[in-house]
Amino acid sequence: MTDLASIVFTLTASADTKLPPANARILHGALLRWLERDQTELVALLHDANYQRPYTLSDLHGCLEEKNGWLKIPQGETYWYRLTGIEAHFIQCLLTSMRQQKAGPQPDDPKLVPGPAFVLPEEHPSAQLSSFAQIIEGVRQQSQRRELSPSVALRFDSPTCFIENKQALPLPVPRFVFGYLTNKWQLASPVALPVEDVQHFVESIHLSYARIETRIVDLQKYKRTGFTGECRFALHPARPENYRQALHLLAEFAFFSGVGSHTTMGLGQARQKR
Repeated sequence: MTDLASIVFTLTASADTKLPPANARILHGALLRWLERDQTELVALLHDANYQRPYTLSDLHGCLEEKNGWLKIPQGETYWYRLTGIEAHFIQCLLTSMRQQKAGPQPDDPKLVPGPAFVLPEEHPSAQLSSFAQIIEGVRQQSQRRELSPSVALRFDSPTCFIENKQALPLPVPRFVFGYLTNKWQLASPVALPVEDVQHFVESIHLSYARIETRIVDLQKYKRTGFTGECRFALHPARPENYRQALHLLAEFAFFSGVGSHTTMGLGQARQKR
């Protein structure tokens, strides 16, 4: 069963145009309109403020040049963005819409023409269909071949922040990073993490290395400051093997779940760095 997915959509410019640097909110609107054509019940659920949205959405990627607060998009260039899912029903609805509509979401700007969508890594390096069972089995096999490392490295590809006391915290605090991943895992996964005391596990993780920078993201209604870069998170070597397994599972999961606040608006795109 596919309950983890990273789907890559493409857009080609039919004429010169432009987008704001933080453009995931525009892509998000296009996604919901696209889904509403044949997934009305799902879209109604996604609009429910109390519903935990089971997806993330990136900004547009490609050869983009910023000038005077806009990204220049020249005619003929092709760009891509990534939509992830962590729920089987949501992913199935996406795949059904892709088959039925033959093209991906259309942004408001008609100069951005939807092209092929990719679901497999051989089609695009950021595309993947997987499952909780698959990443659990992958970590289990790693632990059988050799003792798992007590640390993992994460790369934060887009600005990442956490909301603390109604303020954005743009720092890779381990209890926030892995507290977020643990909560997402517990909500979505049919299999529990291999630790009994989850809080103790999260509090056992420390930051051993960070090379980050911060920048402000304009989300139109408000601005957020987030960090990007690479971080290594570690457990004390004396922690048991099941703690290491949980650490590696969550590092794999980050590719699909994102990390932190506003992950449906381009923030918190993360992946394990091997």
